Amino acid sequence: MPILAGVRVSREQTLELAAMLTRDGSDHTARVLLEATTNGQEFVALSTEEREAILAVLDRPTGELAELRQALFDELAWRRSGLLSRRERRTGFPARPG
Repeated sequence: MPILAGVRVSREQTLELAAMLTRDGSDHTARVLLEATTNGQEFVALSTEEREAILAVLDRPTGELAELRQALFDELAWRRSGLLSRRERRTGFPARPG
């Protein structure tokens, strides 16, 4: 069972996710998951684009995919919060230029 974003996902759910990605036009990300499943890869390293593609197809997930969606969403929110300046975090307003 591969581990995606720290979440162990069954082979069946991984194949279902790959099919969802293919239907959505995210063939590259689907291929990454299929290759990992075929090769018995335990950990699957996902790029930011691949993570966002997975989030895009998981609108109403169940089971392991719901846990995966939550992990990906939390990580995306964390990454985005790191992009804010200290002033933006304190005040909610962007820093003035110059």
